[in-house]
Amino acid sequence: MISKIKKWIKSAAGVVSIILFAISMILLAVACSDCGNLSDRMSNNINNILFGLATNLLGIIVTVSFVQHFIDKQNAKSEYREENLKIKRYDRFMSVLLTRYLMYFNCVTTPMERRSENDPLRLSSQFEFEDMCDLHKQSLYTCEGIFESSIELFYKSEEILRNYMIEMIQNIDFKYNEQLKEVIMQFIEKSIEYDMRGAILGNIKTYSGEKQMTETIMECIKEASYDWVGKGQRGELNSNMMLPYVQLYSLLKIEIELIGSYKKYIANIG
Repeated sequence: MISKIKKWIKSAAGVVSIILFAISMILLAVACSDCGNLSDRMSNNINNILFGLATNLLGIIVTVSFVQHFIDKQNAKSEYREENLKIKRYDRFMSVLLTRYLMYFNCVTTPMERRSENDPLRLSSQFEFEDMCDLHKQSLYTCEGIFESSIELFYKSEEILRNYMIEMIQNIDFKYNEQLKEVIMQFIEKSIEYDMRGAILGNIKTYSGEKQMTETIMECIKEASYDWVGKGQRGELNSNMMLPYVQLYSLLKIEIELIGSYKKYIANIG
């Protein structure tokens, strides 16, 4: 309430109203004062004129305030409409980035033998840690080259998506869409907080004897009895090679939920 009053005082209507109010108070003070040697009749006439001017000024204050309120409402509607249109313009390209993200998200979270059965663009958090067992295998999408692994392509698409969201935050005020801003901010923050791409991608060129590290890791992920997620939650994976993959699993769960919230909000935007 106080902030609205301060905003009104700083507006053109507020400044004019304060000036007119001060003038009306002066006129009323003069009208109530002793008019000196003036006759009663002349004094009454002057007082009536001053009282009339003062009350008229007060009426003008009310009118100016009402007009300013109407203008502010119209400006707010225009700002709301412009902000929504800007969000929709950004969403046109965002939709393309989300499509690519989901393609590689589902490659990372689906074993190779089930990839042909599932919708490559499904938006679901219903996957287990063991389902990530083939994340270091090829995606089979020729658009990015069949020799790059699913996790490499996922990280590329995820970084592009995150950077675009940062640009969106920088260029839109989100004055009327705070909830959407919060969803986007959470995606950016969690993407950075849980970022383990250095360790995970570094394993691609690492060998344990004659065996590639990624082969060992995929075998470990596939074995549910190890309960890597549970160990991670209990803090038992410090310095363990599986910790980055448990962090990735948590990140994927968070991001897919946030993307669902984003899509739901955009679908209902005015």
